Amino acid sequence: MDYELLGKRIRDERLLLRLTIEQLAERVDKSTNYIGQIERNDGKPSLETIVDIANALGTTVDELLKDSLQKEHCDSVIKEISTLLYSLDDNGKHFILDIVKRYSYYHQPQSGDSL
Repeated sequence: MDYELLGKRIRDERLLLRLTIEQLAERVDKSTNYIGQIERNDGKPSLETIVDIANALGTTVDELLKDSLQKEHCDSVIKEISTLLYSLDDNGKHFILDIVKRYSYYHQPQSGDSL
């Protein structure tokens, strides 16, 4: 889990709601110091605390953790591709490499294109 991104997301959600750290701390029954530590990545909250914070912010745990979830999902896709590649013979591997190179070449943003 990326606690730094979690802390930033909690802070962003809190600021969107125009809550102070004190107000959020009161809603989750934690100290203001502890909430500040979480937002600064100086403290690692328990799952229970993350759920409490999500509820207090009117969001979901998935939303607070989406940066971590995306990374794990991407890693699983890469692992699956890797497993499939190992089962191919050399011709198959070269064929797939050619496809990936062509895809990458034609789907690169051109200079001047917006991302």
